[in-house]
Amino acid sequence: MKVVNALRDLDQAKVITAAAAALATTFGEAVDIRNVRVLSSAERRNLILRGIAIRDSGQDRSIIIKATRSGAYDPTAADAFDEFGLVREWVATAFLSAQAPARGHGALFLAGDVQHGVLVFEDLGAELDSLVGPLLHGKSDAAERALMAYALALGRLHADTVTNIVEHGRALQTCFPAASRNPPRDNSRLEEIAVQVCNRIGGAPPRGDVAQIAKRLDEPGIWNGLVHGDPCPDNALLQNSHVRLIDYEFAGPGHVLLDAAYWRIGFPTCWCAGRIPDPIVARVEAAYRSQLGAVLGSEVNDTVFHSEMALMAAVWLLRRLAMHLDTGLKEDRMWGIASIRSRLLWYLDVTIAMTEAAEVLPEFRSVARAWSAELRTRWPSSGLLSLYPAFVHGSN
Repeated sequence: MKVVNALRDLDQAKVITAAAAALATTFGEAVDIRNVRVLSSAERRNLILRGIAIRDSGQDRSIIIKATRSGAYDPTAADAFDEFGLVREWVATAFLSAQAPARGHGALFLAGDVQHGVLVFEDLGAELDSLVGPLLHGKSDAAERALMAYALALGRLHADTVTNIVEHGRALQTCFPAASRNPPRDNSRLEEIAVQVCNRIGGAPPRGDVAQIAKRLDEPGIWNGLVHGDPCPDNALLQNSHVRLIDYEFAGPGHVLLDAAYWRIGFPTCWCAGRIPDPIVARVEAAYRSQLGAVLGSEVNDTVFHSEMALMAAVWLLRRLAMHLDTGLKEDRMWGIASIRSRLLWYLDVTIAMTEAAEVLPEFRSVARAWSAELRTRWPSSGLLSLYPAFVHGSN
């Protein structure tokens, strides 16, 4: 995916006009949007607004408007799905709204303007807390309850999409006819990462095991569903006793356990990264499996599940090493609440433990142990990713 840094300035009035026109098409009557407030900061890649949509018939509802600020946004591009987060979010939310409208998968997709890159969602509520609150500021019992709700939400998302993920492709063609998904190239990409890491800190690339990992990504089989791609605590809104996942800008078809690995590997794409105690991880995972197991049945037995989870942990380890190793070798920079080095050391430790417990990827595990030993030699004062504060403070 190309990195596009240029952000365009948006005329807020034009965005609101486009949103109103899109809603009018959806509702079949004129719509006026009032009481608009800006929710996003100036440096963000999207303009996000909250307002009240008032229909000619007098009905009103609170809405969220999201408009892309990408200067390169082109909905007619063949690679629009791979290049633009708004396209991925549009397709994912349209797909979910059509396939599982009553299952609480994030905010309901209401309308959109493809040409101008404007999406309109239902407003889930201005005062909702996210999973960040209980993990960083709560106590253990409350944090575990929130994590259980989070795992159930991810489980529902995956259970509702592993049997009909082909409809995602149809949603893409309906919304963005010129766009298509690029074919997977995980084998070459993961092998490049392994070679890069070995060049930096030693070892020989475990090509056979890397090929096995890549093949599972390219051919996920029964595990092929909608991957959220960034299920961070701040993208998990707490609504009563449930979680509503938002921000599907990295969503697409893939191996669903890429999402489920988050609570084991420490929320790898998140500023608010942290560890969860093993007993709580086990209970959270059981909640997730209760949802997915209702669809996949005996395929989610312990042996298969833990083997697949270990493979996806290895994927995250390689991806994070590719992104952060060079920085970590130069300095121990903070990202959010955790340092780069503490994250990488934890990713190594947890992947080694998971592959050993599942008895998979022996060559990869051996190389990962060598990488871990080398980095600990270079970073003698660096510790592991910390437990979330909730699990340090104790129970209610």
